[in-house]
Amino acid sequence: MIKKLLSLLAVLLLLPFSSSQALNGPVYEVFVASYADSNKDGMGDLIGLAEKIPYIRELCVSALWLMPIHPSPSYHKYDVLDYYAVDKSYGSMEDFLFLSQQLKKADIKLILDLVINHSSNMHPWFLSASKSLNTKPCGKEICPHKELCISHNPYVNYYNFTKGEGQHKVPDAYGWYYLGNFGAHMPDFNLDDANLRNELLNIARFWVENGADGFRLDAVIHFYEQNAEKNKDFLHWFIHSLKEIKPDIYIVGEAWSDDNTVLRLYESGIDSLFDFSLAGSGGHIVKAMRNGDGASLASYLDKRYKAIKAANPASQNAPFLSNHDMGRIAGTLMRKEQQIKQAAAIYLTLPGVPYIYYGEEIALTGSGRDENKRLPMLWNSRGENITLPPKDADQKQRQTKGVEEQEGEPSSVLNFYKQLLNVRSSTPVFTYGELNSIDLGLKGIAAWEISFEKNTLSVYHNLSKQEAVLNVNAGTLLYAGDTGSGAPVLSDGVLIMPSGSSCIIK
Repeated sequence: MIKKLLSLLAVLLLLPFSSSQALNGPVYEVFVASYADSNKDGMGDLIGLAEKIPYIRELCVSALWLMPIHPSPSYHKYDVLDYYAVDKSYGSMEDFLFLSQQLKKADIKLILDLVINHSSNMHPWFLSASKSLNTKPCGKEICPHKELCISHNPYVNYYNFTKGEGQHKVPDAYGWYYLGNFGAHMPDFNLDDANLRNELLNIARFWVENGADGFRLDAVIHFYEQNAEKNKDFLHWFIHSLKEIKPDIYIVGEAWSDDNTVLRLYESGIDSLFDFSLAGSGGHIVKAMRNGDGASLASYLDKRYKAIKAANPASQNAPFLSNHDMGRIAGTLMRKEQQIKQAAAIYLTLPGVPYIYYGEEIALTGSGRDENKRLPMLWNSRGENITLPPKDADQKQRQTKGVEEQEGEPSSVLNFYKQLLNVRSSTPVFTYGELNSIDLGLKGIAAWEISFEKNTLSVYHNLSKQEAVLNVNAGTLLYAGDTGSGAPVLSDGVLIMPSGSSCIIK
């Protein structure tokens, strides 16, 4: 009987738990160093970012995601030196608190990048652990305890050290190796260690107490290197623990993997996972646009969203077009504004929490090495108040019209984004709505309904090169997106859609 109860308890613990508060709109991703410079030193900083909150608010986003802001020897800061501090080049802890306060006044939540797969090899934890590998606390020339002799240092168990063979040699510790799947400069954490787990929760608690509303978890499929079951179990523990700290905390994870792996991770109860299946040059959105096959896209989305909801009914999918690890979508689409706008219209009319990479809304470019994907935000064509590019960037920005110029052009990419995002923000059905594809028998049309409670929207995208005339249920044209060939028109149940256009019918 006891075994049966324990078995039932184990099952219940792994069931998805619902968030008490979802994000009600898109998230804006920012690389602080390349965004806004307040003190004219060429480096973007937290105060500069705070000064741009009015602009960010005009995008009608629900949250701001900051790529890592902690001290780090690398420009990208994904190898952390101190999880409880702000990198000096970005500002101070006081600057962070100011930014947090200003975001709350603007009703924008703050999401921080939390790197818990690895640290820097220069982190004090790793340095201390490495040094202790060569000590003999028992005082004997030949230590009888062998590997147990170094267990007095808790930091040794924070990492994956092995004796005799391994991935990377431990400096000045003969015969010792450590695991670091992202490179020798990023030693992997041993996430089974209880002390480390407590440390990670303390880190999260610290930032929540100082204004963070959620976290983006880096490299979640690498916590236990492709061991999907252990990754899921750790995520379940971590998310459950975080929600004890802050019940309405929002957690999104990076799982750059196949659909089945992502669905299994959703079973952990995580709020969102980035939908890499839709992103980039090989994603379903760009492929459908290139093939003029909207019907196949809608069919895939129907299956995708239903599978995610089956894995975790409380989840919110996180579609996006590109991010800091991928070539920017404007370059992928050969800087063709009509296609850039259409790609935006497709993913921003999907339910869940879409992610916008800074500069995407003005069609910034950048590809190749990572530094090129994180080029400065272009505020104007004169180059005023622009940060310096990352040191090793070897590509110049091809976009010449900045925010200032695009704000004054009604048909600009920026104003296209603003119009669509404004409509989305006034339509709560996008937050938790269920997607059902609409089969019109037309290859070029991507169509779906989004329903939540008693509200339903219909979304149509014409991916073909010809005008489409559709018979639809009567309704109100809530949004008519003109990407360059004209805007859709609805009259007496007849919808006329120019090539490349999009619309939302309520």
